[in-house]
This record gives sequence, structure tokens and C-alpha cells, in this order.
Amino acid sequence: MRTLQVSLLACMLAAACGQDAPDTGQDSAPPVDWGQHQSSTAGWSAIATGFDHSCAVNAEGLLHCWGKANTDERENPLSAPEGLFDQLDAGMAFTCALDTDQKAHCWGDTTFGKTKSPVGSRFAQIATGYGHTCGIQTDQAIDCWGWGGYNATTPPNGLFTQIAGGYHFMCALNENGDADCWGFDFAKQSSPPQGPFSALSTASDSACALTTQGQAVCWGDNSFGQATPPTNVLTKIPGGARHHCALDTQEQAVCWGDNTYGQLDAPSGPFAEIRAGGGHSCALDNTGRIHCWGWNAEGQASPP
Repeated sequence: MRTLQVSLLACMLAAACGQDAPDTGQDSAPPVDWGQHQSSTAGWSAIATGFDHSCAVNAEGLLHCWGKANTDERENPLSAPEGLFDQLDAGMAFTCALDTDQKAHCWGDTTFGKTKSPVGSRFAQIATGYGHTCGIQTDQAIDCWGWGGYNATTPPNGLFTQIAGGYHFMCALNENGDADCWGFDFAKQSSPPQGPFSALSTASDSACALTTQGQAVCWGDNSFGQATPPTNVLTKIPGGARHHCALDTQEQAVCWGDNTYGQLDAPSGPFAEIRAGGGHSCALDNTGRIHCWGWNAEGQASPP
């Protein structure tokens, strides 16, 4: 069953993205330049890791992206828009960011309309899936756009404080701290346990949340141990494709799940932020320097 699930996921990723997915075979060789890398400068303020690209906001609020490009410049996930930004999230060959006026800007692969952010809306947070995007508006209601299969763009009513996007599903924390999830549920990734929670993350087909005591609770696909978190007391907890990462109380990176490409092998911190991507992970240290590790076949783990 595990082999079937893994093969199915790799097939879906490759077919849906129009690109090669990381090989999930047991005899896979690491890609060229597989390891740990860091940016040449400090002062970066935010970072996001997609399937095979990454983006970050520098000290001036400008966006910069690296990794796999698209020959069609109109759909190039590396062609970040101009402007000043302070928040972003990267998905499958596309990225969305919030500018300093809280307006959403999305770029990259335009399939399913996932980059067509609503005009005039203002958001407190934005999250990307595979073919869809959702955001928490400034009134705390959720708005979604893009591919609506499995009801991935049909969020629940209510007021929300945090949102995270998976492959064909989304999860959000409501005003009571409970997790509400919607969309694809084949591995019960959209069936969260009872909260309250203080933070939330999603991977391709799993999700994790932190209790108010800092303990991680995960649900959904566990083929690579991505739904079996460590017992450490944790703080921030983002998710990737088949792995999750978090920061512990000593600001050190803690990652679990698939380690085919060394995406769990984090360098020593301390770190202020951490993100998990398709087969790589990145973090910001306390000086704002970017550190990345794991799958780097497209240069996605080699920050500028």
C-alpha cells in the first residue's frame, strides 16, 4: 500500500505540474549539488518554498525568486512582480504574495486560474495549494480561487486567524483555535482532531497543528512518517510535500517525514523562520540570512 500511495502521489505531481517530480524509488540517487546552502547576504525578511522554486522578500520589501523557470515568461514562477511585499506563499510552479497594502499578487503557472487573485480584496494571510489559492481577508472571512475540484475552493463560513494549503485541500484555524479543513480527504487530511491549536501547517496530503502547550499533532497520509511528529515542544510549524519542519524552543530546526533528498537534515540555528518545500527546506536565521537544504536539481535550494 505504501508503494502504491507513493507512486500515485509522484504520478499526480508529475502529471499535474507538467514537470518531473522527485523520484520516490528506494534506490534514488541524490541530485547534483544536494546539500546545504546559504545566501550571500543577510537581511531577508520572509521566505517561501514551492515544489521546485523558492522566493523571498529582502530588507527593502522587494521579491526575489530562484529555482526552476518557465520558458514562457508570462507563466514564469521566477518573474516576481515589482512592489513592496511582506508576506508570501509558494505552491506548484506559482507564488502568491501580499503587498504592504494587503493586496494579493500571484504569478507563475496560470492553470485553473489559481493566479487570478480577486481585485480590490485585502488579505491578512494567503496560502497556495496545487491548483487553487485561498486567503484570509481583513474581515477574517476566507476567499478562494482556482480549481474547485473536491470543493477545495469552498471554504467554511466563520472567522479565521491562520490558513495553510495542501495538494487539493486547505486547513484554517478559526477564532476558537479549532482546525477546519476542506477538500480532498482520501487520507483523512481534511479530518482534523479537536483543538484548540495555536499554529497550523499542511503538506501534500497531511497536516499538523500545535497545541497551546507547543505539542505537535498531525493527521492524514503517514507513508513517510510525516504525520508522526517528534515530542519536542515546538513553535512555528510549516509543511512541505511529504515532510514538515518546525522550530523548537531553542530556535533549532526540527523536521520529520520523507528524507529522500536530505530535506530533514537541517543545519544548526538559531532560526527565526522556517519553510518546507517539495523536496527541500529553507530557514531564515536571526540575521535574516537564508539557509536551504535538500533537493536542489533546479537550484531551488541555492538562495542568492
